[in-house]
Amino acid sequence: MRIMSESQSPDAEKNGRARAEGLKGRGRLIPAQATGIEYPVEFGIKSPPPGPQYGRVVKPTRWAKCFIRTAQKRIFSDGHYFLHTDEGRVHHLKVIGGVWHCLALAL
Repeated sequence: MRIMSESQSPDAEKNGRARAEGLKGRGRLIPAQATGIEYPVEFGIKSPPPGPQYGRVVKPTRWAKCFIRTAQKRIFSDGHYFLHTDEGRVHHLKVIGGVWHCLALAL
Protein backbone atom coordinates (compact mmCIF):
# COMPACT_ATOMS: atom_id res chain seq x y z
CA MET A 1 0.00 0.00 0.00
CA ARG A 2 1.43 3.35 -1.04
CA ILE A 3 0.83 6.39 1.14
CA MET A 4 0.53 9.68 -0.71
CA SER A 5 1.40 12.99 0.81
CA GLU A 6 -1.00 15.88 0.35
CA SER A 7 1.10 17.33 -2.48
CA GLN A 8 1.02 13.98 -4.34
CA SER A 9 -2.73 13.45 -4.12
CA PRO A 10 -4.77 13.39 -7.34
CA ASP A 11 -6.76 16.41 -6.09
CA ALA A 12 -3.56 18.44 -5.67
CA GLU A 13 -2.50 17.51 -9.20
CA LYS A 14 -5.88 18.49 -10.59
CA ASN A 15 -5.83 21.82 -8.70
CA GLY A 16 -2.28 22.48 -9.89
CA ARG A 17 -3.31 21.92 -13.51
CA ALA A 18 -6.33 24.16 -13.06
CA ARG A 19 -4.09 26.92 -11.70
CA ALA A 20 -1.57 26.44 -14.52
CA GLU A 21 -4.26 26.49 -17.20
CA GLY A 22 -6.32 29.33 -15.72
CA LEU A 23 -9.99 29.84 -15.02
CA LYS A 24 -13.06 28.89 -17.06
CA GLY A 25 -16.73 29.37 -16.42
CA ARG A 26 -19.80 31.52 -16.90
CA GLY A 27 -20.64 35.00 -15.74
CA ARG A 28 -21.97 38.45 -16.61
CA LEU A 29 -19.96 41.03 -18.53
CA ILE A 30 -20.67 44.63 -17.56
CA PRO A 31 -19.16 47.73 -19.24
CA ALA A 32 -17.05 49.89 -16.90
CA GLN A 33 -19.13 52.94 -17.80
CA ALA A 34 -22.52 52.75 -16.13
CA THR A 35 -24.93 51.72 -18.88
CA GLY A 36 -27.25 49.33 -17.05
CA ILE A 37 -26.49 46.60 -19.61
CA GLU A 38 -25.04 43.19 -18.79
CA TYR A 39 -24.24 40.31 -21.11
CA PRO A 40 -24.30 36.61 -20.11
CA VAL A 41 -20.97 35.14 -21.26
CA GLU A 42 -18.67 32.15 -21.11
CA PHE A 43 -15.07 32.99 -20.30
CA GLY A 44 -11.59 31.54 -20.06
CA ILE A 45 -8.62 33.27 -18.45
CA LYS A 46 -5.08 32.01 -18.97
CA SER A 47 -2.59 32.28 -16.12
CA PRO A 48 0.14 34.81 -16.84
CA PRO A 49 3.78 33.70 -16.82
CA PRO A 50 5.41 34.06 -13.39
CA GLY A 51 7.20 37.33 -12.76
CA PRO A 52 10.37 37.99 -10.76
CA GLN A 53 10.27 36.46 -7.27
CA TYR A 54 13.22 38.17 -5.60
CA GLY A 55 13.66 41.56 -3.97
CA ARG A 56 11.20 44.23 -3.03
CA VAL A 57 10.38 45.44 -6.49
CA VAL A 58 7.08 47.07 -7.34
CA LYS A 59 5.38 44.63 -9.68
CA PRO A 60 4.11 46.12 -12.92
CA THR A 61 0.48 45.70 -13.89
CA ARG A 62 0.19 42.40 -15.70
CA TRP A 63 -2.60 41.47 -18.08
CA ALA A 64 -3.38 37.82 -18.87
CA LYS A 65 -4.98 36.78 -22.16
CA CYS A 66 -8.55 35.58 -21.97
CA PHE A 67 -11.56 34.88 -24.14
CA ILE A 68 -15.19 35.96 -23.90
CA ARG A 69 -18.04 34.27 -25.77
CA THR A 70 -21.68 35.25 -25.92
CA ALA A 71 -24.56 33.16 -27.24
CA GLN A 72 -25.20 35.78 -29.96
CA LYS A 73 -21.52 36.05 -31.08
CA ARG A 74 -21.58 39.72 -30.12
CA ILE A 75 -18.62 41.99 -30.97
CA PHE A 76 -17.68 44.38 -28.16
CA SER A 77 -16.16 47.82 -28.65
CA ASP A 78 -12.68 48.56 -27.29
CA GLY A 79 -12.70 49.55 -23.64
CA HIS A 80 -12.82 48.28 -20.07
CA TYR A 81 -15.35 45.82 -18.64
CA PHE A 82 -16.03 43.96 -15.40
CA LEU A 83 -16.68 40.21 -15.41
CA HIS A 84 -18.84 38.98 -12.52
CA THR A 85 -18.41 35.20 -12.37
CA ASP A 86 -21.07 32.79 -11.13
CA GLU A 87 -18.64 31.88 -8.30
CA GLY A 88 -18.81 35.46 -6.98
CA ARG A 89 -15.45 36.79 -8.20
CA VAL A 90 -15.05 40.04 -10.15
CA HIS A 91 -12.35 40.49 -12.82
CA HIS A 92 -11.29 43.65 -14.63
CA LEU A 93 -11.09 43.08 -18.40
CA LYS A 94 -10.08 45.22 -21.34
CA VAL A 95 -10.49 44.63 -25.05
CA ILE A 96 -8.23 46.19 -27.66
CA GLY A 97 -8.76 45.34 -31.31
CA GLY A 98 -10.90 42.32 -30.46
CA VAL A 99 -8.25 40.80 -28.13
CA TRP A 100 -9.35 40.34 -24.51
CA HIS A 101 -7.04 40.79 -21.51
CA CYS A 102 -7.72 40.26 -17.81
CA LEU A 103 -5.96 42.11 -14.99
CA ALA A 104 -3.85 39.39 -13.39
CA LEU A 105 -3.91 40.55 -9.76
CA ALA A 106 -6.08 37.84 -8.26
CA LEU A 107 -5.39 34.83 -10.51
